Amino acid sequence: MALPRPADIPSDLLEEFRLDTADNLPRCEQLLIELERHPQDGDRLRELFRLVHTIKGSLGYVELNHLLPLPQAMEDVLERLREGSLQFDSLLGDILLLSLDQLRQLIDAALGLALAPEPRQIASQCQALQALAAAPGAQQTEIRRTLLLHLDPSTRLQPVEVGQGQLQQLLERYGIEAEVDLRFFAELMNAGEHRSPFWHGRGLRLLDLALAMNECAGKPVEPNQLAAAVCLHDLGMAFLPLELLHKQSELSREERRQMQSHPRQASELLKRMPAWAGASEIILQHQEHADGSGYPKGLREGEIHPGALILNIADTFDARTHERAHQTLSKRPRLRAILEINSLAGLQFSAYWVEVFNRTLHERPELARQP
Repeated sequence: MALPRPADIPSDLLEEFRLDTADNLPRCEQLLIELERHPQDGDRLRELFRLVHTIKGSLGYVELNHLLPLPQAMEDVLERLREGSLQFDSLLGDILLLSLDQLRQLIDAALGLALAPEPRQIASQCQALQALAAAPGAQQTEIRRTLLLHLDPSTRLQPVEVGQGQLQQLLERYGIEAEVDLRFFAELMNAGEHRSPFWHGRGLRLLDLALAMNECAGKPVEPNQLAAAVCLHDLGMAFLPLELLHKQSELSREERRQMQSHPRQASELLKRMPAWAGASEIILQHQEHADGSGYPKGLREGEIHPGALILNIADTFDARTHERAHQTLSKRPRLRAILEINSLAGLQFSAYWVEVFNRTLHERPELARQP
């Protein structure tokens, strides 16, 4: 459904409004991502409140008054945060990110650039945000979970079992022969996924996204080598204690050492199979960062195998969307994961491959919605 454009507002004023919101909304999203790491940062919270207030004021200025309830409801929540009567956490951050995305859709629809969300859904969302702002602390967690599922039903975790037929179809889609070695690697991947119920289906998601990114870029990496690397890159993780894999508090030095040893372990196994030298190198380097801050060798982008640069992004995207699973039986919104990856372009990730990642999800949006 399209929303009517304001009839008497000059087109140059509407264009100025569009440009301003195009700047302000991404900054709001970035502040929410930063607040998760710094939840007590009053300066960031004040800036976020000011920007939402500015967007609300601009909506009134261009007579888009019917859009005001959503930013007003968000302001109510942010005001409670500023007062200290609400506490910022990852659930609330996800809710506000999704609310900003809805606000962007509403503005685009009002400017004739998109279809509007269902009005009853927006009205319900505004009421829920206001209820969240007014709710006592004891009810906050349950209300936040319920509201998140209302905003993005895909965050509910569903059990996934992956069969050999699905794997065969996926490999064929990318022109990869399911030879005996690859079938063996896939069996090891499936066995590793059964180490934790929250890993089920992870390998197939990674394979699809990594191979799609490689194809989108013109296949600079041999697809069979990339597929082998995806299958085996986290094999070493399966031998770590589950309490370490699921730990949410800060890791000790020894625990960090154990976690960071996994690329070398899987890479060493493949070194016994010379035909898979490319996959071995990808695995060894998949935790290296474009800016040199990764491990095990602290390589910079120009020294890192392109397959490892692809796998780092695909692996992080899946981890970000599913990182909350063992706590709440829910996934994180894909919007947050996409924003986080883009915010780290040129730092953890290759800026070039982040652009390929964005293009791949634009061309194949179903890759971001896999269970």
